[in-house]
Amino acid sequence: MKYCLFLISFFFCSCVNEEKKALDQLFILQRKLMQVEDAVSNRALAIEVLETYNSFLEAYPDSENNPEILYNVGQVFMGLGNNSKALDSFYLVHSKFPKSSWAPLAFFQQASCFESLNQRLTAKKTYEEFVERYPNHPYILQANELIKLLYLTDEELINQFEN
Repeated sequence: MKYCLFLISFFFCSCVNEEKKALDQLFILQRKLMQVEDAVSNRALAIEVLETYNSFLEAYPDSENNPEILYNVGQVFMGLGNNSKALDSFYLVHSKFPKSSWAPLAFFQQASCFESLNQRLTAKKTYEEFVERYPNHPYILQANELIKLLYLTDEELINQFEN
């Protein structure tokens, strides 16, 4: 019995260590990308980071780090200008991990992606739902301001900031 418990604990520790190693490698690569001005200026590195994220998600589907990793996938896609794929990642964060601290941020970023895709009505509804779902979140003021700004013309925006 003791031998069996020893094997189970050894197996568990080695799995945790492998996950930690993979996570450490992932964060090293991620830091390299963050040092670049934007993902577009080093597309090869951004794609390498995305592949590393996806490998981690496949290897460790139950990792407690997956909400953060999926959020970061969305951020990299936004940096590459692929807001449709970013939307998918952000949606996964708040739908699969609604209790995660990353869920509100992902929800907020979804609205931003809709805005970038010129889907202003959907962006507005998403910001409004964000305000409703997360009334105490630090981004509430920003969300309310963005709702007001969504339908202003360029001229109205300029006047808004000049006053």
